[in-house]
Amino acid sequence: RHDGAREFATNSLKAFYEDQGIEQQTTVPYAHQANDTAERAIRTIVTIGRSMLHHAKLDKCFWGEAAMSAIYVKNRLPSPKIEHKTPFEIVYKSKPGVKHIRVFGCRTYILTPKEKRLKWDPKARAGLFLGYEEVSKAYRLYDIEAGQVVISRDVTFDESSLVSQRRAQVMTTMILVWTSPPSRSAMLTLRA
Repeated sequence: RHDGAREFATNSLKAFYEDQGIEQQTTVPYAHQANDTAERAIRTIVTIGRSMLHHAKLDKCFWGEAAMSAIYVKNRLPSPKIEHKTPFEIVYKSKPGVKHIRVFGCRTYILTPKEKRLKWDPKARAGLFLGYEEVSKAYRLYDIEAGQVVISRDVTFDESSLVSQRRAQVMTTMILVWTSPPSRSAMLTLRA
């Protein structure tokens, strides 16, 4: 059921509905109460995602990562509406593994492959855990030094430590440390 918006009327989506035996139903535009099941699911994901961002003390710019991580975890939790099975179980006909579930926003150490580092370079870079890759057994991580999201499975987690976005910015800021005499200065990078 949808409100007839254009994103639901594409040929590929229509073909998907037909292949899956899904009957489309439209509601009146802007009448959210007519689609209460979907609206409630969205509210749940927003609530979980907001809580995850707040707990990790991350900026709202990570809302999409928090929402995707919330969906990933929620799909692996039993629901009374489907006989205490997980949505994952319904789709894939097997119980999901959960040993890989991590604390959103926790500190990570992302391994730099040997081929991409010199002998005296650090073996890992500091990062933040953002979520899971659906198509591979890898994690979505924020590389603090590079300032970008990376995908890796070679990562160590420190779930007892959260790194806020503000702190992440401070850690990548160069600071000037004056030595004696002042004409000799050194640039130091704060390390995570």
